Amino acid sequence: MHMQPHAHSSELPYRVDLESLPSLDELGVRWRELERRSRCSFFISWRWMGPWLALIAPLRYARLLSVYQGEKRVAMGVITQRRRFLGLGPLHMRLHEVGDKVLDNLTIEYNGLVCEDGHEREALAAVLDHLASNDKRWLTLYLPGMEADNVPFERIRALGMGMRSRRHAAHYIDLTELREGGSQYLPTVLSSKARAAVRRTARKLQSGFGELSVAVAGSVQEKRAFFQAMVHLHESHWSEEEQEHGAFGNPRILRFHERLIAESDAADGAQLIRVNAGDHTVGYVYNLVWRDTSYFYQAGIDYKRFGDCGSPGLLLLTHTVEHALASGIARFELMAGDSAYKRTLGMAENKMVWLSLDRNGWASAMRRAWWRLQGKAQES
Repeated sequence: MHMQPHAHSSELPYRVDLESLPSLDELGVRWRELERRSRCSFFISWRWMGPWLALIAPLRYARLLSVYQGEKRVAMGVITQRRRFLGLGPLHMRLHEVGDKVLDNLTIEYNGLVCEDGHEREALAAVLDHLASNDKRWLTLYLPGMEADNVPFERIRALGMGMRSRRHAAHYIDLTELREGGSQYLPTVLSSKARAAVRRTARKLQSGFGELSVAVAGSVQEKRAFFQAMVHLHESHWSEEEQEHGAFGNPRILRFHERLIAESDAADGAQLIRVNAGDHTVGYVYNLVWRDTSYFYQAGIDYKRFGDCGSPGLLLLTHTVEHALASGIARFELMAGDSAYKRTLGMAENKMVWLSLDRNGWASAMRRAWWRLQGKAQES
């Protein structure tokens, strides 16, 4: 273990360890204990990490990253380590991803270490120090889907790491603010144009098919049934529009979500919502609920039947947000991406960043030279 110069308010230094994973049962106990002291998002709770480690992550390439202050563990994460070119190339490390385009289509957001409240930036800075100073094998460290405010950019610059980043807006709705102000969602947040589009769609659906109703799946069996129906609608629309699979085209990803649903309870985990017009299903919304926050993950809409009724997707999501407001949820996350519908539905935004950090050395210098040559070749 390596002593780090960073310290929290107690002035004790941080210590970082990278080791083999314990059994998943043992890791789950450790993770949940730390989770109780953290403000972590759903995506770094054991509800997400447990199924990810069991069904997605190649455990032979995974290592447990632990950060201590004194004898107390204050942060953990899982790093995967892979070499390209038949295992002979440089080592690439990822936080809570596997380096497979299809499997990483799970798309982790609000990523980071599971961390005792108050240590977030310092613990991550200590990890970067440790990897830069004590591990000479790696070339690139990927930190996907990080909330920009939690990234110690000043430490990255001080270490002289090469940094590439992609930033995306992450729109959200502050339901607590609406509730405390006695405000309704549609008239307060949506523009007059968006409200009119939702109301026109509702009128068309009601006149053509019947009254609108919202149902929330209760039992695990009902959640599974809603999920399967949502996947069918989602994949059917995606394959018709894009000629390829959508978010659920891989069987391992399907098994991941089925396990996540099975391990959910009434308070936290998978939430499946259905909106009907009469006896006909307009669509389903799949949310991940955690500590009074609802994260919009995916939707499936019957565009074949309702695509000419206006804006069924907008109607579906406004009903979902209104349900969250009525249920006492504090915040509704629309997740990363600057799509028009997210700008329309959201009240404010965070910044999410996908980072690639290169350590200093001959390998990274050669790669940068290669990219420069490629750029010049394309220009010419």
